[in-house]
Amino acid sequence: MNTLATERRARIEELLLENKSVLVTELAQMFDVTPETIRADLLKLEKKGILVRTYGGATLSSGSGAELTYKERDVVNAEAKHSIGARAAQLINNGDTIFLDASTSALYLARNIKDKYGLTVITNASSVIAELSECENIKLISTGGVLSKRNMSYVGRFTERMIRENFAANKFFFSCKGVTLSRGLTDENEQEAYVKRAMMEVSDSVIFLCDHNKLGRKGIPVIAPIESIDTFITDVRLEKSWHDALQNSDIEIITV
Repeated sequence: MNTLATERRARIEELLLENKSVLVTELAQMFDVTPETIRADLLKLEKKGILVRTYGGATLSSGSGAELTYKERDVVNAEAKHSIGARAAQLINNGDTIFLDASTSALYLARNIKDKYGLTVITNASSVIAELSECENIKLISTGGVLSKRNMSYVGRFTERMIRENFAANKFFFSCKGVTLSRGLTDENEQEAYVKRAMMEVSDSVIFLCDHNKLGRKGIPVIAPIESIDTFITDVRLEKSWHDALQNSDIEIITV
């Protein structure tokens, strides 16, 4: 048995527990090994059910299927989400009506739109409501519904019906558990997926906020096929297969 490799993988497990995600490039530099060696480590740990490999790294496995809490998700890839949120805010014009879902990526976006005027924000996220509650220049609308305390979001049939029957928006900004070219956009649970699908259906434009942890990762409920996206904002340069597939679907790619 390679003791060094065993110790390295143990340390990777510790880093995952601390940070919820890791990057291949950072691990290779930290342990002074090649990226290929780290990818082999991650593959072994994935087979043990410890992690889920993603585009350029890995995230902590949910094990029994339990989701990360909203506070836990807020610190995962915080720097990338900040950059994506700042860039996404540039797509919003004064006077727009927008949907923001209950993802932490949407919260980072909300922090970057406080100087907008005549903006109407419709959201099922209590965190977004709290973030924008003091902005007199922004009209803030809650979808209402049953509060999911784990996600701090309003969900359920009431929420879905309220969205479809009462609202329409210029743009919908959202994120989700993961995206693959084969299955499209997937999420942690059905209730969140259904709310996002409803927002998507009544929006003129759909903008996906995709940090690198989402790429190649699969959830159980499918929100929609990847072709439903109009704009794809990410923090990494996409591989050719991804780039070509998005372009062939007329999806605008923005890299921050």
